[in-house]
Amino acid sequence: MRERFASGEETSLRVGCKINLTLRITGVRPDGWHELDTVFVPLREPFDTLRLSPGGGAGLTLGCDVPGIDPVDNTLTKAYRLFAEASGFRPAVKAALEKGIPHGAGLGGGSADAAALLGWLNAIAPAPLPVSDLAALAARIGADVPFFLYNVPCRASGIGERLAPCPAWLEESGVGGASLVLLCPAERVSTPWAYGAWDRWAKSRPVPLTEGRNEAINHASQNPSAGRASIRWLENSFEPPVFEAFPRLRRLRERLLREGAFVAVMSGSGSSLFGLFRRAEDARRVAEGFREKDVAVHVHAL
Repeated sequence: MRERFASGEETSLRVGCKINLTLRITGVRPDGWHELDTVFVPLREPFDTLRLSPGGGAGLTLGCDVPGIDPVDNTLTKAYRLFAEASGFRPAVKAALEKGIPHGAGLGGGSADAAALLGWLNAIAPAPLPVSDLAALAARIGADVPFFLYNVPCRASGIGERLAPCPAWLEESGVGGASLVLLCPAERVSTPWAYGAWDRWAKSRPVPLTEGRNEAINHASQNPSAGRASIRWLENSFEPPVFEAFPRLRRLRERLLREGAFVAVMSGSGSSLFGLFRRAEDARRVAEGFREKDVAVHVHAL
């Protein structure tokens, strides 16, 4: 990779996304940061394409095929700056980002792009950083950026920065072998807004933080054929306030359940949702039925 860059060749990186198979807000720190218990699972699509080539000036110059991304202050420019400060390596790089991961969908597109750039810079650097140092830089960009360096299922705690790879978790949780139908509707949910909405919702309802699991989870815990009891904790704490503000997202989740998903959950702070199906043919059938002009659909095997 270093030789290709030195010779002036372009490198094209396919950057996948993630879902939060489960996400619980377990508390709020005195500084306002939220404590999480979540499981990240990488997905190959939707995906961004990051094209990297030698630049004509200094530092990183970035272009993007969709509006709304600040070309100067974003996860990619922050990744480049932090890597340059830590390593002393400051190549002139031209980056062209083609967005396939929708913004505001809870799929971690910006974090995935930053991790991809960090990994590429480390691969072409004369003196690569140790993986532990690279992960520490990634955490300074965003809590879920280190996950994309591992790119295997990980359970995260703290504010999302404490990662424990758990590749066997899918089987142990009872969802291994399931087919996943991912819905990406046109709605966009801002993560800072979602945290603020959750704070307001939690203050108005003096209930345990673990309340609010979806209907299919209790069914799964009582029906051995639908999954092991541990599947009961597949949930998302953001759902109540997000669904209140974006009622169609609730309706999409309910439709997944009616169509036969044994569990349906929103990913991250939304707006994407997914349903899990025991049979691949059922997942494909349901996916075809969801193909509307403003709902993108992807099917994955877990």
